[in-house]
Amino acid sequence: MTTLSRRDFLRAGLAATAGAAAGGCSGPAPPQVSDEARGLHDESAVIDLHLDTLIQMRLLGYDVARRHVNRLPASPFSWHMDLPRAREGGLDGAVLGVVTNPREVSDDLIAPLRFAAWIDGASGIGQTLETLELLDATARRLPDELVFCRSGGEMRAAIRQGRFAALAGLEGAHGIEDDLENVRRAHSAGLRMLGLVHFQSSAAAHPMTVATYDGQGLTPFGFELIDEMDRLAMVVDLAHVNYAGVDDALARMKKPFVVSHTACRALHDFRRNLEDEHIRQIADRGGVIGLCLARSFVGRPGVEGFADHIEHALRVGGEDCVALGSDWDGAIVPVAGLDDVTGLPRLTDVLLRRGHSADTVRKILGENALRAISDVTG
Repeated sequence: MTTLSRRDFLRAGLAATAGAAAGGCSGPAPPQVSDEARGLHDESAVIDLHLDTLIQMRLLGYDVARRHVNRLPASPFSWHMDLPRAREGGLDGAVLGVVTNPREVSDDLIAPLRFAAWIDGASGIGQTLETLELLDATARRLPDELVFCRSGGEMRAAIRQGRFAALAGLEGAHGIEDDLENVRRAHSAGLRMLGLVHFQSSAAAHPMTVATYDGQGLTPFGFELIDEMDRLAMVVDLAHVNYAGVDDALARMKKPFVVSHTACRALHDFRRNLEDEHIRQIADRGGVIGLCLARSFVGRPGVEGFADHIEHALRVGGEDCVALGSDWDGAIVPVAGLDDVTGLPRLTDVLLRRGHSADTVRKILGENALRAISDVTG
């Protein structure tokens, strides 16, 4: 009799969910956009600062080269991106999130991730390196379609060649097990962006989702980690970091950085969203904010609601700080109209109809993200 591991059990359960998502209702309708918007969208470099597709690739064996459709109402959770749909939606590249389990799980961690950590088994630096190898193997399997990039320059080159530009970004310092040598190992394996914390406190920082840590900033290891990332030319990601930690990081960092997926708290009072003062400070420091299109972040429904957050960030921080950080494939329910990557031209259409210039729209779609990544990594 074959004994299933916890991880095998998780994969089987997720595969069953995927099978359910493949049936039933039809997928999202094709975007209706003007010829002007489609033309601008197609000629722009479109970059997403946070896509979680590697989760389902690692756990489900999801084939990113094959077209998928999330047929569940509201397109929840996953099945939001693959390469055929990325081409259709004009998405040229993304920072792909490397999501790992902490070695020791605390009560801070949200319940679904506690369950995943219990049933998956893999954790820490081993899981980080395994995921980076998966991305590398995928790029080697699909050399004409995807490039595992190590710099902003490589991303631009891949886009010029018509290939999807993938940069790897780790969510949380627990994925390097609080060891600077592991940062160097992950960097050698291709990691170029690192978030200081995810949903559970790390040795570097505390999450903004847990009120207990309000007022507690970066740890001594957090400052050491930022310094080592500066030396290695890695992008610091302040997504999930609480406000006190953001203050500390802003005082320490020397190079541009990102908040890969967030939104504006002035428009929707959600703990993961940024206050205006932090948006101003991030913009003043040359940082870039990737705006998340999860309904829980946005509040007001639809593409128009998401565009409200873009316009608010533009008013507060200016046109050089705003980017896309969808969080697609990260167990979210996306705003209607941006149910998957094929909806992206709708956003370009809405921004043009609201009177934004072509240059501003290009910056939002990808130029700001590429500038910040290139300024750090080359």
